[in-house]
Amino acid sequence: MTTANPIAPRIPWDSRDPYRYYENLRARGDVVWDDNAGTWVVLGYHPAREVLGGTGWSSDPLASPQMRDAAPEYLDLSNFGRNMLFVDGPDHTELRGAVRDVFTPGFIAGLREGVQSITAQVVEYPQAGEAFDFMTDIALPLPIAIIGEWLGLDDAASAVLRQESPVIIQMLGAFADVETVLAGTSAGATLATELLPLAADRRVHPGDDLLSLIASDINLSLEDVVTMALMIAIAGHETTANLLGASMLRLLAPRPHGLRLADEIDPDDPAVVTELLRLDGPVQGTARVATEDHNLAGHMIREGQTVLIAIAAANRDPQVFVDPAEFRLGRKSTPPLAFGYGAHHCLGSALAKLETTVAIGEILARGPEVIGPVSWRDAPAIRGPRSIPMRFHT
Repeated sequence: MTTANPIAPRIPWDSRDPYRYYENLRARGDVVWDDNAGTWVVLGYHPAREVLGGTGWSSDPLASPQMRDAAPEYLDLSNFGRNMLFVDGPDHTELRGAVRDVFTPGFIAGLREGVQSITAQVVEYPQAGEAFDFMTDIALPLPIAIIGEWLGLDDAASAVLRQESPVIIQMLGAFADVETVLAGTSAGATLATELLPLAADRRVHPGDDLLSLIASDINLSLEDVVTMALMIAIAGHETTANLLGASMLRLLAPRPHGLRLADEIDPDDPAVVTELLRLDGPVQGTARVATEDHNLAGHMIREGQTVLIAIAAANRDPQVFVDPAEFRLGRKSTPPLAFGYGAHHCLGSALAKLETTVAIGEILARGPEVIGPVSWRDAPAIRGPRSIPMRFHT
């Protein structure tokens, strides 16, 4: 095994189609050592679930001795309070518990009317027959409007969120280098500065928004409140926007027999979004650090070593999903790992599914057509289009 920079593992995939790279790795097994990343990569569905749902693994990057020793600037997360993404055990349980009840599928279902109203307003903006950019004009502003309304963000905070979140989301990926982390911490500080006075005000003068609910938890410091609001806002914005972009490209793509997927699906069928998440879920991977030795798919992972769980590859595991690159609604009920698994399963999964379901229905009703070349973000952590030229026909 070669020794790589422990804080800058790089995987040379093409963001338009990273799956060929995954399949080349998979030819060597479900769990492989990759010299490009300088770490273990988990590609199989079952070992991915084993790591994500098992014990003896940490989400804290500082659990890795190499990470702790790598570069002091990488470890400077002083702009952030406790972060659900990077803590385990009692801290994670406490933070998650502060908002768990408002992210249940039943509670989120009650938000449908509001989500429908905001979505209709955003989708009606482009005029029929006029060219527009789907990512800039719909996919990005829509989830910001929804999560901003729910959190109770003012216009200034929403504007800063839109500007800084792409930089922060890069820092949170499994492949961030020092420069990316430094840029992310700076962007996080900017957004935290915007949110701090709002959080302090809601703690004293609560409203009926989500930020007020978080701020009302006396067990959370004000820094914890800001960090949680920041992470909910970013996760609720970036992942949904990129899922919408990739989903529309798949649904509108021409096929040999003439009909597009968009012409055949019922947007309200929950299986549609589930299959889109399996095929085109934006989160490519996540990392875990072994806190004890593990035998994983026949490989010895030593305490302190980091593994990268390639979620997008696990969701196309041919041992679990027949014809894994094909869109099929009749698959057995093996859930994709697009929202993770286990204790760190994404809190916002029900909201993301609701937003995507409603948006697909509203968009398809306007007769969308892709009218030009699509460009993709150069972002290994989160896959998604940068630009989709589009036109509505109705």
